[in-house]
Amino acid sequence: MTKPTPCILMAGIATALFLSGCDKKEYYSFEELDNKNILEYIEKNNLNVSQYKETDLFYQVLEEGTGNPIDYKNSYPVVYTVKSLDGKYSSGDTMSFNNRYTDYFGYFPFGSGAAGSPTVERTGDFKEVIREVLKKTNGKIRIIVPSRLMYGRNGDSRVGIPPNASLDYVVTVHDNFEDFENDWVIPNMVKRAGLSLDDLTKTEDGIYYKIISEGSGDPIAADSTVTTKFVLKRPDGSTIQQLDDYKAKVSDNITGWQNMMILLRKGGKIRFFMPSTVAYGRTGSTDATGNYVIPPYSSLDYEVEVKDE
Repeated sequence: MTKPTPCILMAGIATALFLSGCDKKEYYSFEELDNKNILEYIEKNNLNVSQYKETDLFYQVLEEGTGNPIDYKNSYPVVYTVKSLDGKYSSGDTMSFNNRYTDYFGYFPFGSGAAGSPTVERTGDFKEVIREVLKKTNGKIRIIVPSRLMYGRNGDSRVGIPPNASLDYVVTVHDNFEDFENDWVIPNMVKRAGLSLDDLTKTEDGIYYKIISEGSGDPIAADSTVTTKFVLKRPDGSTIQQLDDYKAKVSDNITGWQNMMILLRKGGKIRFFMPSTVAYGRTGSTDATGNYVIPPYSSLDYEVEVKDE
């Protein structure tokens, strides 16, 4: 695709801009400033993008979709990166909990909790690009979005998005997140932990584990009550929780935890990486206020020592 020059690109944007090589002006409206910043960003980074219809959005298909047609009424596991064009904000790690979305696609990226709000309604073109251009799941697309369609003049100080921040999204819509976890997420978790897949054993349900010490105490069964010391980490390696005296019945925990504990005796120690399918799945886990402690589709990294008592 031949990359259009800035002045040609401007012809397709609703509000005319005046950049270098064209007439200059000292004052820009909010819309003009958005468009000016986007066009300068495209030129500076030599991006091979196309304008979407008569909107002020630009897109580039990075990987063609190969799965099912994308439907607003369905829920999909979505992984994305996003950064502001000025570089002041970046959430560019697809291993991060913050870069996961699973809800009805029609509410992307803010979620159904914002249903009916102006924020969700004004991002319609953003979602339309994905549905009409990417078309199918298991594909990846870049979309550059004007600030006025996202967080506007005020930005979002809670997550570090500055005012007037147009955003560069790279979005992957998955059909089967389990394959993505097994083929990419968990191997990268293991690598970040300084380990090798060759040093771990894989179970039929996709858990990679290494028994550090089997233990010399009583065997552990599903109905055993154990006291453990553990560290729980996110896919990016940061710690979610660390407890020294967690006491519970094995069968009261998530499936992956159960499957690992019964491999040990009391006094044993194990490291394991589990996919979301045997952890908290598509629902995740929330605290008493409804905030996610573990978001949907989260692979987890555990190191657990069972006390011999």
